[in-house]
Amino acid sequence: MENVTRLEQLKPKMQMGDFDLVAEMINAPSREAAKMRLRRGDEQALNALKTLIEKRESIVKEFQNDNNQ
Repeated sequence: MENVTRLEQLKPKMQMGDFDLVAEMINAPSREAAKMRLRRGDEQALNALKTLIEKRESIVKEFQNDNNQ
C-alpha cells in the first residue's frame, strides 16, 4: 500500500486560514475550489496542505526553542 496522505489525516492539524493559503499555493480561484480539490483527494492540493502544516509546526518549534534559551 502506498504512503498516501488523506485529508482525514491532516484535518486535526488544520487551522483557520489553511484553505485560503492552499488556494494561493495551488493557484485555485477560491478557497472553495481548494476545499473541493482537497475533498476529492487532489494530490497537489494535499501536498500543499501537508507542506503548510509541516512548515508551520517547524516554525513554531524553532521559535519556541530560540526563546527558551
